[in-house]
Amino acid sequence: MRSRLSTLAVVLVALAVVFSLFGAVATGPAAAVLAGESASSAGDGGVSPGIASELDDAGSHAIDGGFSRSTYTGTAGDSVAIRHAVSASGNDTAYLLVGGNRLTDSGGTVGFVDVIRVSGSSTTINTRLIGTNERTVDSCRAPDVSCDLTFTNDDGDVIAENLTELRTAVSSATGAGDLARPIVPERYRLAITNGTFVVRDSGAVDPVTVAAEADLVLRKPTFHDEVEVFTTADAEVIADREGGDTESLGVLRENGVDRTAVTKGDRVVLGFESTGIWGALSHFAESRTGEPLEAGSTVDHRVLVDLLEAEEGVSLRIRQTNPGRNELRTEVDLADADPDDVTLFLAEGTELERGDSDQGPSRFYLAIDTSDDGPFTDGPDPGDEYAIEFALEGTEGERYAFSDGREPPAAFGAASATDDDIDEQYPYHETNEGGVSAEAVFHIQERYLRYDHVTDDRTVLVETNNGSITGTTSVLPSAELSATIVRDTDETPNRTESDLSIANESFTLDSGLAGVVPGTRASYRLYRGQSLQDSRPVLFVENATDPARLRLTNRTTTNLTVTRGESLANLSATIQNVGQLRNRERLTLDVDEGAIVEERHITVTPGTAENETYPGTDVDLEPGTYPYRLSIDGDHVNGTLTVKADPAVTRVGDTDGDAGESADEVDGDAEGQTGDANGDESTQEDPSGAGAGGGAPNGTEDNGEMPDEERPDGPAATLLPFGIGTRETFGGTVLVGATYLLGHWV
Repeated sequence: MRSRLSTLAVVLVALAVVFSLFGAVATGPAAAVLAGESASSAGDGGVSPGIASELDDAGSHAIDGGFSRSTYTGTAGDSVAIRHAVSASGNDTAYLLVGGNRLTDSGGTVGFVDVIRVSGSSTTINTRLIGTNERTVDSCRAPDVSCDLTFTNDDGDVIAENLTELRTAVSSATGAGDLARPIVPERYRLAITNGTFVVRDSGAVDPVTVAAEADLVLRKPTFHDEVEVFTTADAEVIADREGGDTESLGVLRENGVDRTAVTKGDRVVLGFESTGIWGALSHFAESRTGEPLEAGSTVDHRVLVDLLEAEEGVSLRIRQTNPGRNELRTEVDLADADPDDVTLFLAEGTELERGDSDQGPSRFYLAIDTSDDGPFTDGPDPGDEYAIEFALEGTEGERYAFSDGREPPAAFGAASATDDDIDEQYPYHETNEGGVSAEAVFHIQERYLRYDHVTDDRTVLVETNNGSITGTTSVLPSAELSATIVRDTDETPNRTESDLSIANESFTLDSGLAGVVPGTRASYRLYRGQSLQDSRPVLFVENATDPARLRLTNRTTTNLTVTRGESLANLSATIQNVGQLRNRERLTLDVDEGAIVEERHITVTPGTAENETYPGTDVDLEPGTYPYRLSIDGDHVNGTLTVKADPAVTRVGDTDGDAGESADEVDGDAEGQTGDANGDESTQEDPSGAGAGGGAPNGTEDNGEMPDEERPDGPAATLLPFGIGTRETFGGTVLVGATYLLGHWV
């Protein structure tokens, strides 16, 4: 019994020793995990990446580190800055694991894994390039980057010692294989580790030793569908004005105006905002200049040309929309443009929400010279209209794919995942999305100053009350325009030099001669810098809107009486020029709204008057009263014209009646008659006392007098002692003859 107990004790002691050894091995990696931050990443199902392995050796691959935040948010296709603290002892190396994690919603893996050598305080990841043959970090995928990596399976067996071997050793579930396209918007694990990893059966790649963990969340890129358009001065003008050659977007705005009308020779500035393109654009910028993109900087426009030619699905077109018949359409050729004619400005956008870790700008501006030797395929002319289209190309049902299957794949050279004939596909469009675009227009106008008040001989009119020369202009406010006003006097000439003040497409210039006598003349010279642009005479007037005013004076006839058939010789119109310019205007006489119309042109010098009469205009109107109007230069005078019957004329009608009756009498129009020419009885009282049937025959008045309109001005001719007028005399002669034949008086 004792021997058996001794044997059992020996066995128990041996087992205790064995268990203690295994316990030491199992607790070593756990201590390494606890030395850093939490080893489990949100969404990984709570699986700890710190796995016991016979590869672990206390004191080997000792690293330390931490992240500045738990989650870094960025935009897929842009650059993301990861701020961290990393240190490694001795010859050890710290690595940053990107991806390899599982997704909580699907249970699958993120489909991407990369390991990057890191040091210092920050690592910037270009999410458009990561995993491709272009890189901005020390990825262990690159053949020229030395990494000490070890990958094991769950059983602790080594399956790969680099990412290339990992790709061939396991299925593509790890994401270590070929990328189909740039990494998509998703959550990717970030872990600072020592380079030893365990590959799970699910495809997840877990670090064995973790100093710190965080998450990189990439959002889907967004697009602003509006183009900002404004115009600014030529670069040389701005350099002279600002006193330097360095331009900025702020300087462009200060020297420009917000309008789509671009004065020929100035620059049109076009602004575009989008996310998801800045990783690619930054790559081309570093290839040309060696510097990454930064907001507020100015870049060679050929960096943008490289992006447009990379089949990245990004396009920009500026084309004329109104070419003439048989004329080629003018376009902006950025690829062939001189860098002095096109400048690329980078800025922070304001319309789109970006991740808190996005680096670089989100908006770019192109400043394009509109001179004849600028980037246009044919010099732009005033009146030309242009359309701008900035687009992210895509075809619904198609999606971007890398053009070859190399490991790692080529970053650029877009293709369609399903149709080789489709080249332009933006990398971040889904299959159910088509292309998006932003559009705008601008047009070219001539460079001009248009004065508000000017005569046909180019004289500028200036009102004496303020002495300002005013007008409209297409010249920008930054243009340095000045003028000299010289007034020659009998004594010392008066000279004034002033700058043109330009605002809201209008200009004002102080002549320095406010309050001078109307009619004062001076000379005007306009300069751009020291270059003479214009020379004109200046005339000071009381009213610049109406400087040559012709007015009808109170000496103009307003009441005139004429005999029918006479002329209007006694009608007089007196016109005075009350302005400061010699003027020629049309004088119009209109009697009774067109019954008589007479027009003639009158020229009157300032301060004088002209008298016009109408001796050659005869009045052929029925006797009566007629209104008339004399008008000139917006002024008019109304008058009354009275037409009398000509006493020397007897009007003979066509109706039956005695030969001595006038046509008016035959028609029954004599004053006081109410009957007709056929013998209707008159209801008028007989002033002579005759009965109802005793009225004058054939419609003559009962009192034997002529109607007023037929009555001559002088006394009636008297042939008999009791005074009978001319018409009565003729009728009386007939009566006398009748009395003589009958032998008695009736």
